[in-house]
Amino acid sequence: MSIPQKPVASAQKPVASALLLATAAPLSFRATSRDRSGSTLGVLLDASGAQQHLVIEEGGQEGTWVLSSALPPGHASFLLYESAANVLRGGDLSEGGTISYQGALYTIETSLDGTTRTAKVSGSV
Repeated sequence: MSIPQKPVASAQKPVASALLLATAAPLSFRATSRDRSGSTLGVLLDASGAQQHLVIEEGGQEGTWVLSSALPPGHASFLLYESAANVLRGGDLSEGGTISYQGALYTIETSLDGTTRTAKVSGSV
């Protein structure tokens, strides 16, 4: 069963998994647009150039991030901020679904830029 993909009213913080990070590690980031402030948004691509959709599945209190080669029915795909893509591709799973990356702990959370669903990082050193 999937988590309904309703409009993002406030930041949702689904957890990351070891599988997510292992799947993201070999992927490349392709910029596709910019948000209202000019920050880069994009998607993750596999070696063949196929997009890997970042979606939220059921699991944990607020869901679990997963990557899927085909957009599952009833799901919305999230564009990633470049910083979120870097954390997913280079981080290690830590306690509670956080991601350790370059000496800091991060979570990937949802945000909404106009009508665009985005995934961004929040964290602390």
